[in-house]
Amino acid sequence: MPANVESMFSVREMPWHREGTILWDYPGDWDEARWLAGLDWEPVTAPVYAVTGMNPDGSEHYDPIDGWKAISRSDTGATLSVNRDTYTVIDHGEMGEIVEAVLAQPNVKWETAGVLDAGRSVWCLALLDEPIALPGDTSPTLPYLAITNRHDGTAACALRATAIRIVCANTFRAAELEGERTGTTFSFIHKASWRNRIDEARQAVTGARKEMRRYTELAQELLGIPINDRQRELFITQFIPMPPDGLVTDRVARNVEQARQAVRLLFDSQTTDQIGHTAYGLVQAAGEYLDHVRTARSWETRLNRTLIRPEPLKHRALSLVREVITA
Repeated sequence: MPANVESMFSVREMPWHREGTILWDYPGDWDEARWLAGLDWEPVTAPVYAVTGMNPDGSEHYDPIDGWKAISRSDTGATLSVNRDTYTVIDHGEMGEIVEAVLAQPNVKWETAGVLDAGRSVWCLALLDEPIALPGDTSPTLPYLAITNRHDGTAACALRATAIRIVCANTFRAAELEGERTGTTFSFIHKASWRNRIDEARQAVTGARKEMRRYTELAQELLGIPINDRQRELFITQFIPMPPDGLVTDRVARNVEQARQAVRLLFDSQTTDQIGHTAYGLVQAAGEYLDHVRTARSWETRLNRTLIRPEPLKHRALSLVREVITA
């Protein structure tokens, strides 16, 4: 499938890449959710072999390689990665233990889930159905929990809190905006002891709610700060700066100006119409540009930017807003 998505579901909302199954109601449990997402297979382990000689019949002779094992798909047999034998698979059934720990809290619903990169990455996104209304902005802000798992040995299975502005799907974690760790990310390292952290996962909803309160306080502060046209243009030119003299070619200058114009157009769009002349509007426009206008190489790249990894430029946007309001 295009956009690096093998399979997924999304409740009511069509993803930007126009792929996956659209549901009109939330899955009832983890078994249903994983089936709808295409997660009804497991990552399984197998020995890794190397050719060590020839058999009497002339065929190659294979022996297992000590200390290594392969991770493959139970449905297709495709190899996902080769890892040290200390690597412990957290399979999709076991992900359900983490899922159920979260679902034990009230008001949690599965919004999206799916498979990326031929099965090397999988995810679920859970909604805490507790919309936050901000003065002057009629689009609701909702807290989410993203559960991600990788079967290629490059990252842990993790549970992260995130905030999404539904109208334009801007993703802002308060941790990113404030540039600090809030304790609402829980990593389950692929080691035999990963279950020791399952109790911590149960605190993620509480942590997300605390984080959303901090987000709300910050948003209300920014909504109360008016921004004039001069300050807005200063924000745009500093958010997307021109390279130093001597490094600017005509092509680079055009690209910079096109990017700046894209941000300007966001201030005239429906997503920032009510908040465009506030400090909050500057931050939201920056996030919309970074998440949806700026080019992404793949769906996984965009997912990483919006849900999984801190985006330094979003933190920079907040710092820059504080600078321009005093200019």
